Amino acid sequence: MTYISSIKTGILIFPMLALFITIPYMIWMYRRYGSINIIKTLIVYSFVLYLESCYLLVILPLPKVADVHTSYSQMINLIPFAFIGDFIRESPFNLFRLSTYIQTIKDPTFYVPMFNILMLIPFGMYLRYYFKFSLKKVIIFTALLSLFFELTQLSGLYFIYDSPYRICDIDDIIQNTTGGLLGYYIVGLFNSILPDRDNLDEVSLKKGESVSGLRRIFAFSIDVFVIGFISSTIAIFIPFSFIIVTLLYFTFMPIKNGRTIGSRILNFHFEMENKNKRNLFLRSLGIVVYFYALPRFLNFIMDLINGRADNMLLVSIFFSAFMLFIIYLLLNIILILSNRKFPFDKIGRVSYYSDIKK
Repeated sequence: MTYISSIKTGILIFPMLALFITIPYMIWMYRRYGSINIIKTLIVYSFVLYLESCYLLVILPLPKVADVHTSYSQMINLIPFAFIGDFIRESPFNLFRLSTYIQTIKDPTFYVPMFNILMLIPFGMYLRYYFKFSLKKVIIFTALLSLFFELTQLSGLYFIYDSPYRICDIDDIIQNTTGGLLGYYIVGLFNSILPDRDNLDEVSLKKGESVSGLRRIFAFSIDVFVIGFISSTIAIFIPFSFIIVTLLYFTFMPIKNGRTIGSRILNFHFEMENKNKRNLFLRSLGIVVYFYALPRFLNFIMDLINGRADNMLLVSIFFSAFMLFIIYLLLNIILILSNRKFPFDKIGRVSYYSDIKK
Protein backbone atom coordinates (compact mmCIF):
# COMPACT_ATOMS: atom_id res chain seq x y z
CA MET A 1 0.00 0.00 0.00
CA THR A 2 1.47 3.35 -1.02
CA TYR A 3 1.42 6.60 0.95
CA ILE A 4 -1.47 7.84 -1.18
CA SER A 5 -3.50 4.69 -0.46
CA SER A 6 -3.05 5.18 3.28
CA ILE A 7 -4.23 8.79 3.00
CA LYS A 8 -7.26 7.69 0.97
CA THR A 9 -8.09 5.18 3.69
CA GLY A 10 -7.85 7.96 6.26
CA ILE A 11 -10.27 10.14 4.29
CA LEU A 12 -12.77 7.26 4.05
CA ILE A 13 -12.59 6.55 7.79
CA PHE A 14 -12.68 10.21 8.85
CA PRO A 15 -16.50 10.72 8.73
CA MET A 16 -16.96 7.99 11.37
CA LEU A 17 -14.19 9.50 13.49
CA ALA A 18 -15.68 12.99 13.09
CA LEU A 19 -19.07 11.67 14.21
CA PHE A 20 -17.44 10.14 17.28
CA ILE A 21 -15.71 13.38 18.38
CA THR A 22 -18.48 15.84 17.49
CA ILE A 23 -20.43 15.68 20.77
CA PRO A 24 -17.34 15.99 23.04
CA TYR A 25 -16.08 18.82 20.80
CA MET A 26 -19.40 20.69 20.98
CA ILE A 27 -19.53 20.31 24.76
CA TRP A 28 -15.99 21.65 25.09
CA MET A 29 -16.64 24.65 22.81
CA TYR A 30 -19.91 25.59 24.47
CA ARG A 31 -18.42 25.23 27.96
CA ARG A 32 -15.30 27.23 27.12
CA TYR A 33 -16.60 29.85 24.67
CA GLY A 34 -20.37 29.57 24.59
CA SER A 35 -20.39 29.25 20.81
CA ILE A 36 -18.94 27.22 17.95
CA ASN A 37 -16.66 29.15 15.62
CA ILE A 38 -16.68 27.80 12.06
CA ILE A 39 -13.03 28.65 11.34
CA LYS A 40 -11.83 27.04 14.58
CA THR A 41 -13.98 23.99 13.88
CA LEU A 42 -12.48 23.57 10.41
CA ILE A 43 -8.97 23.84 11.90
CA VAL A 44 -9.69 21.28 14.63
CA TYR A 45 -11.30 18.77 12.27
CA SER A 46 -8.53 19.16 9.73
CA PHE A 47 -6.04 18.53 12.55
CA VAL A 48 -7.87 15.33 13.50
CA LEU A 49 -7.90 14.20 9.86
CA TYR A 50 -4.19 14.96 9.60
CA LEU A 51 -3.30 12.98 12.76
CA GLU A 52 -5.46 10.07 11.62
CA SER A 53 -3.69 10.03 8.25
CA CYS A 54 -0.27 10.11 9.93
CA TYR A 55 -1.22 7.18 12.12
CA LEU A 56 -2.43 5.13 9.17
CA LEU A 57 0.76 5.94 7.26
CA VAL A 58 2.70 4.50 10.20
CA ILE A 59 0.76 1.23 10.60
CA LEU A 60 -0.36 0.42 7.04
CA PRO A 61 -0.14 -1.89 5.18
CA LEU A 62 -0.97 -4.56 7.72
CA PRO A 63 0.64 -7.93 6.96
CA LYS A 64 -0.91 -11.26 7.85
CA VAL A 65 -0.10 -12.30 11.41
CA ALA A 66 1.32 -15.61 10.20
CA ASP A 67 3.74 -13.81 7.85
CA VAL A 68 5.55 -11.86 10.59
CA HIS A 69 8.64 -13.75 11.76
CA THR A 70 11.08 -11.15 13.08
CA SER A 71 12.97 -10.51 16.30
CA TYR A 72 13.12 -7.25 18.24
CA SER A 73 16.88 -7.01 17.69
CA GLN A 74 16.34 -7.14 13.93
CA MET A 75 13.67 -4.43 13.93
CA ILE A 76 15.24 -1.69 16.02
CA ASN A 77 17.94 0.88 15.27
CA LEU A 78 19.33 3.00 18.11
CA ILE A 79 22.24 4.50 16.17
CA PRO A 80 21.41 8.15 15.43
CA PHE A 81 22.01 9.64 11.96
CA ALA A 82 22.59 6.24 10.37
CA PHE A 83 20.43 7.44 7.47
CA ILE A 84 23.17 9.87 6.44
CA GLY A 85 25.67 7.03 6.06
CA ASP A 86 23.10 4.99 4.15
CA PHE A 87 22.56 7.88 1.76
CA ILE A 88 26.29 8.36 1.15
CA ARG A 89 26.89 4.65 0.58
CA GLU A 90 23.78 3.58 -1.31
CA SER A 91 22.24 6.51 -3.14
CA PRO A 92 23.16 7.20 -6.80
CA PHE A 93 23.70 10.89 -6.01
CA ASN A 94 26.65 12.59 -7.70
CA LEU A 95 26.96 16.32 -7.18
CA PHE A 96 28.59 16.82 -10.59
CA ARG A 97 26.15 14.68 -12.61
CA LEU A 98 22.70 16.23 -13.04
CA SER A 99 21.34 12.96 -14.39
CA THR A 100 21.64 11.39 -10.91
CA TYR A 101 19.43 13.99 -9.24
CA ILE A 102 16.14 12.44 -10.40
CA GLN A 103 17.42 8.95 -9.60
CA THR A 104 18.34 10.15 -6.10
CA ILE A 105 14.88 11.54 -5.46
CA LYS A 106 13.40 8.13 -6.34
CA ASP A 107 15.86 6.28 -4.10
CA PRO A 108 14.61 5.12 -0.64
CA THR A 109 17.73 6.52 1.03
CA PHE A 110 16.44 9.98 0.06
CA TYR A 111 12.65 9.90 -0.10
CA VAL A 112 12.09 7.91 3.13
CA PRO A 113 13.96 10.42 5.38
CA MET A 114 12.44 13.30 3.39
CA PHE A 115 8.94 11.90 3.87
CA ASN A 116 9.55 11.51 7.61
CA ILE A 117 10.46 15.19 7.75
CA LEU A 118 7.52 16.32 5.61
CA MET A 119 5.03 14.20 7.54
CA LEU A 120 5.28 16.22 10.75
CA ILE A 121 5.80 19.69 9.29
CA PRO A 122 2.01 20.31 9.54
CA PHE A 123 2.11 19.12 13.16
CA GLY A 124 4.55 21.87 14.07
CA MET A 125 2.39 24.37 12.19
CA TYR A 126 -0.77 23.37 14.05
CA LEU A 127 1.00 23.44 17.41
CA ARG A 128 2.35 26.95 16.93
CA TYR A 129 -0.67 28.53 15.25
CA TYR A 130 -3.72 26.96 16.87
CA PHE A 131 -2.37 25.70 20.21
CA LYS A 132 0.07 28.63 20.59
CA PHE A 133 2.97 26.39 21.64
CA SER A 134 6.46 27.76 22.16
CA LEU A 135 9.41 26.41 20.16
CA LYS A 136 10.44 24.24 23.10
CA LYS A 137 6.97 22.71 23.43
CA VAL A 138 6.76 22.08 19.68
CA ILE A 139 10.04 20.14 19.78
CA ILE A 140 8.98 18.12 22.84
CA PHE A 141 5.48 17.26 21.58
CA THR A 142 6.71 16.41 18.08
CA ALA A 143 9.34 14.10 19.53
CA LEU A 144 6.73 12.47 21.79
CA LEU A 145 4.35 11.91 18.88
CA SER A 146 7.15 10.37 16.85
CA LEU A 147 8.12 8.19 19.82
CA PHE A 148 4.51 7.01 20.05
CA PHE A 149 4.61 6.03 16.38
CA GLU A 150 7.89 4.14 16.83
CA LEU A 151 6.65 2.28 19.92
CA THR A 152 3.50 1.36 18.01
CA GLN A 153 5.71 -0.24 15.38
CA LEU A 154 8.06 -1.84 17.92
CA SER A 155 5.15 -3.40 19.84
CA GLY A 156 3.82 -5.06 16.69
CA LEU A 157 0.73 -2.82 16.77
CA TYR A 158 0.27 -3.18 20.55
CA PHE A 159 1.21 -6.87 20.50
CA ILE A 160 -1.41 -7.89 17.96
CA TYR A 161 1.61 -9.32 16.14
CA ASP A 162 4.08 -11.54 17.96
CA SER A 163 6.93 -9.34 16.78
CA PRO A 164 7.45 -6.01 14.98
CA TYR A 165 6.59 -5.83 11.29
CA ARG A 166 8.27 -2.44 10.82
CA ILE A 167 11.59 -1.08 12.01
CA CYS A 168 11.66 1.12 15.10
CA ASP A 169 14.29 3.70 14.19
CA ILE A 170 15.80 6.52 16.25
CA ASP A 171 16.45 8.30 12.96
CA ASP A 172 12.69 8.49 12.36
CA ILE A 173 12.32 10.42 15.60
CA ILE A 174 15.13 12.78 14.57
CA GLN A 175 13.59 13.33 11.14
CA ASN A 176 10.05 13.76 12.47
CA THR A 177 11.20 16.25 15.10
CA THR A 178 13.06 18.17 12.40
CA GLY A 179 9.80 18.34 10.47
CA GLY A 180 7.93 19.73 13.48
CA LEU A 181 10.67 22.31 13.97
CA LEU A 182 10.41 23.39 10.33
CA GLY A 183 6.64 23.61 10.66
CA TYR A 184 7.04 25.97 13.61
CA TYR A 185 9.12 28.38 11.53
CA ILE A 186 7.08 27.97 8.34
CA VAL A 187 3.80 28.99 9.97
CA GLY A 188 5.55 32.08 11.30
CA LEU A 189 6.00 33.25 7.70
CA PHE A 190 2.21 33.23 7.21
CA ASN A 191 1.13 34.87 10.47
CA SER A 192 0.28 38.09 8.66
CA ILE A 193 -2.26 36.42 6.35
CA LEU A 194 -3.71 33.80 8.73
CA PRO A 195 -6.72 34.73 10.91
CA ASP A 196 -5.46 36.07 14.23
CA ARG A 197 -5.64 33.20 16.72
CA ASP A 198 -6.49 35.37 19.73
CA ASN A 199 -9.13 37.20 17.71
CA LEU A 200 -10.85 33.87 16.96
CA ASP A 201 -11.20 33.32 20.71
CA GLU A 202 -12.51 36.84 21.25
CA VAL A 203 -15.11 36.42 18.51
CA SER A 204 -16.20 33.09 19.99
CA LEU A 205 -16.51 34.55 23.50
CA LYS A 206 -18.40 37.58 22.20
CA LYS A 207 -20.83 35.36 20.32
CA GLY A 208 -21.16 33.13 23.39
CA GLU A 209 -22.48 36.01 25.51
CA SER A 210 -25.93 35.20 24.13
CA VAL A 211 -27.43 31.71 24.30
CA SER A 212 -28.02 30.50 20.75
CA GLY A 213 -30.79 28.18 19.66
CA LEU A 214 -28.28 25.44 18.86
CA ARG A 215 -26.80 25.73 22.34
CA ARG A 216 -30.25 25.46 23.93
CA ILE A 217 -31.39 22.50 21.83
CA PHE A 218 -28.09 20.69 22.48
CA ALA A 219 -28.56 21.18 26.23
CA PHE A 220 -32.14 19.96 25.86
CA SER A 221 -30.86 16.85 24.05
CA ILE A 222 -28.54 16.13 26.99
CA ASP A 223 -31.49 16.55 29.36
CA VAL A 224 -33.63 14.18 27.28
CA PHE A 225 -30.82 11.60 27.40
CA VAL A 226 -30.72 11.86 31.21
CA ILE A 227 -34.52 11.68 31.41
CA GLY A 228 -34.58 8.68 29.09
CA PHE A 229 -32.01 6.86 31.22
CA ILE A 230 -33.94 7.51 34.44
CA SER A 231 -37.34 6.67 32.98
CA SER A 232 -36.09 3.44 31.39
CA THR A 233 -34.90 2.17 34.79
CA ILE A 234 -38.31 2.70 36.42
CA ALA A 235 -40.52 1.94 33.41
CA ILE A 236 -41.27 -1.57 34.76
CA PHE A 237 -42.77 -0.15 37.94
CA ILE A 238 -44.26 3.18 36.80
CA PRO A 239 -46.44 3.61 33.68
CA PHE A 240 -45.87 6.72 31.54
CA SER A 241 -42.51 7.05 33.28
CA PHE A 242 -40.99 9.24 30.54
CA ILE A 243 -43.75 11.85 30.82
CA ILE A 244 -43.69 11.81 34.62
CA VAL A 245 -39.91 12.10 34.85
CA THR A 246 -39.91 14.90 32.25
CA LEU A 247 -42.49 16.90 34.22
CA LEU A 248 -40.63 16.43 37.50
CA TYR A 249 -37.22 17.07 35.94
CA PHE A 250 -38.05 20.41 34.31
CA THR A 251 -40.13 21.51 37.31
CA PHE A 252 -37.72 20.85 40.17
CA MET A 253 -34.27 20.75 38.57
CA PRO A 254 -34.15 24.47 37.59
CA ILE A 255 -36.11 25.80 40.57
CA LYS A 256 -33.05 27.13 42.41
CA ASN A 257 -30.79 28.63 39.76
CA GLY A 258 -32.54 28.01 36.44
CA ARG A 259 -30.15 25.27 35.40
CA THR A 260 -30.69 21.70 34.31
CA ILE A 261 -27.94 19.14 33.81
CA GLY A 262 -27.73 20.06 30.12
CA SER A 263 -27.57 23.81 30.68
CA ARG A 264 -25.09 23.33 33.52
CA ILE A 265 -22.79 21.37 31.20
CA LEU A 266 -23.08 24.05 28.49
CA ASN A 267 -22.73 26.95 30.95
CA PHE A 268 -25.99 28.86 30.81
CA HIS A 269 -29.18 29.32 32.83
CA PHE A 270 -32.66 30.72 32.37
CA GLU A 271 -34.76 33.17 34.30
CA MET A 272 -38.52 33.64 34.14
CA GLU A 273 -41.02 36.10 35.54
CA ASN A 274 -42.68 34.82 38.72
CA LYS A 275 -40.56 31.69 38.88
CA ASN A 276 -42.30 29.26 41.19
CA LYS A 277 -43.23 25.59 41.15
CA ARG A 278 -46.58 26.27 39.51
CA ASN A 279 -45.13 28.25 36.60
CA LEU A 280 -42.23 25.82 36.21
CA PHE A 281 -44.72 22.96 36.08
CA LEU A 282 -46.72 24.76 33.38
CA ARG A 283 -43.50 25.25 31.41
CA SER A 284 -42.67 21.54 31.86
CA LEU A 285 -46.14 20.66 30.66
CA GLY A 286 -45.58 22.88 27.61
CA ILE A 287 -42.32 21.04 26.89
CA VAL A 288 -44.09 17.67 27.06
CA VAL A 289 -46.92 18.81 24.81
CA TYR A 290 -44.68 20.55 22.28
CA PHE A 291 -41.83 18.06 21.96
CA TYR A 292 -43.58 14.80 22.87
CA ALA A 293 -47.38 14.81 22.60
CA LEU A 294 -47.77 16.86 19.41
CA PRO A 295 -45.35 14.91 17.13
CA ARG A 296 -46.55 11.58 18.58
CA PHE A 297 -50.17 12.53 17.90
CA LEU A 298 -49.42 13.43 14.27
CA ASN A 299 -47.46 10.19 13.82
CA PHE A 300 -50.32 8.25 15.41
CA ILE A 301 -52.80 9.73 12.90
CA MET A 302 -50.55 8.87 9.94
CA ASP A 303 -49.88 5.33 11.20
CA LEU A 304 -53.58 4.78 11.81
CA ILE A 305 -54.58 5.81 8.29
CA ASN A 306 -51.57 4.41 6.44
CA GLY A 307 -52.67 1.52 4.21
CA ARG A 308 -56.35 2.15 4.95
CA ALA A 309 -56.87 5.36 2.96
CA ASP A 310 -59.55 4.04 0.63
CA ASN A 311 -61.49 7.31 0.28
CA MET A 312 -60.76 11.00 -0.19
CA LEU A 313 -61.58 11.92 3.40
CA LEU A 314 -58.91 9.58 4.84
CA VAL A 315 -56.41 10.64 2.18
CA SER A 316 -57.06 14.29 3.08
CA ILE A 317 -56.60 13.60 6.80
CA PHE A 318 -53.36 11.70 6.17
CA PHE A 319 -52.02 14.45 3.89
CA SER A 320 -53.00 17.16 6.41
CA ALA A 321 -51.27 15.34 9.27
CA PHE A 322 -48.18 14.79 7.12
CA MET A 323 -48.03 18.48 6.10
CA LEU A 324 -48.51 19.60 9.71
CA PHE A 325 -45.62 17.35 10.74
CA ILE A 326 -43.37 18.85 8.04
CA ILE A 327 -44.39 22.38 9.07
CA TYR A 328 -43.66 21.46 12.69
CA LEU A 329 -40.14 20.30 11.78
CA LEU A 330 -39.43 23.34 9.60
CA LEU A 331 -40.73 25.69 12.28
CA ASN A 332 -38.39 24.16 14.86
CA ILE A 333 -35.42 24.44 12.51
CA ILE A 334 -36.25 28.12 11.90
CA LEU A 335 -36.66 28.80 15.64
CA ILE A 336 -33.33 27.13 16.44
CA LEU A 337 -31.29 28.73 13.65
CA SER A 338 -32.82 32.19 14.23
CA ASN A 339 -32.18 31.91 18.00
CA ARG A 340 -35.85 32.48 18.83
CA LYS A 341 -37.74 31.10 21.78
CA PHE A 342 -40.01 28.08 21.67
CA PRO A 343 -43.71 28.78 22.36
CA PHE A 344 -43.59 27.47 25.97
CA ASP A 345 -40.66 29.81 26.75
CA LYS A 346 -42.36 32.75 25.08
CA ILE A 347 -45.58 32.21 27.02
CA GLY A 348 -43.66 31.80 30.29
CA ARG A 349 -41.50 34.86 29.54
CA VAL A 350 -38.28 32.91 29.90
CA SER A 351 -34.92 34.53 29.17
CA TYR A 352 -31.60 32.72 28.76
CA TYR A 353 -28.24 33.97 30.04
CA SER A 354 -24.73 32.68 29.42
CA ASP A 355 -22.50 31.79 32.39
CA ILE A 356 -19.26 31.94 30.38
CA LYS A 357 -16.56 33.88 32.22
CA LYS A 358 -13.95 35.67 30.11
